[in-house]
Amino acid sequence: MAFLYICNYTLLKMIKPEPSEHPPYYTYYINLVKEKNGIEALDHQIIEMQQFIGMVPVDMEDFSYADGKWTIKEVLGHICDVERILGYRALCIARGELKALPGFDENQYVASANFNKRSLYDLAHEFSIVRESNITMFKSFDQLTLSKMGLANNSKMSVRAILFMIAGHEKHHINIIKERYLKLEY
Repeated sequence: MAFLYICNYTLLKMIKPEPSEHPPYYTYYINLVKEKNGIEALDHQIIEMQQFIGMVPVDMEDFSYADGKWTIKEVLGHICDVERILGYRALCIARGELKALPGFDENQYVASANFNKRSLYDLAHEFSIVRESNITMFKSFDQLTLSKMGLANNSKMSVRAILFMIAGHEKHHINIIKERYLKLEY
C-alpha cells in the first residue's frame, strides 16, 4: 500500500518543467503536451498511436511528401529511436551520471535503419513496447530524481523535462504526418 501511495504522489507531481530545466528548443515540444501530467500524456499516446496508424492507408506507408523527406515509416522509426535515446538520457541523469551525454544525427540514424523494409504495424508495435518501458521507468522516479539535472547534447536538462520532451516530440511528428503527408486537420 505504501508503494501505491508513493507512486500516486509522484504521478501527481509530474508537472511540466520550468524553462530553467531544459534548453530553449525543448519549449516548442513541451508546449505541444496539453496534459498537465507527463505520465498521462505518454500513456494516452500509446492508444492514440495505434488509432492513428490504423488510419494510414497502406499505399501511403512509404510515401514522402517531398524529395529528401522521410517516409511515414521512417518518421515512425525516428520517433522510436528518439524515444529510446531520450529514455536513456533520463535514466543516466536519474542515476547521477556526471559525464556529458552525446547528441546524435537523426538523419544518419534514419538512413542506417532500413525502416522502409518493415511494416508500419511492426514499427507501431515497437513504439508501444519502448513507450511502456519508459513509462515504467518514469513512474519509478521520485520528485528528487525528476528534478535532477544533467548534460546531454551540450545542454542542461532535467529528467522531468525529458519526460515531457518525449511526449512533445511524438506529438510534433504525428502532427507533421497528419498535415503534410495525409493532409488532415488536427
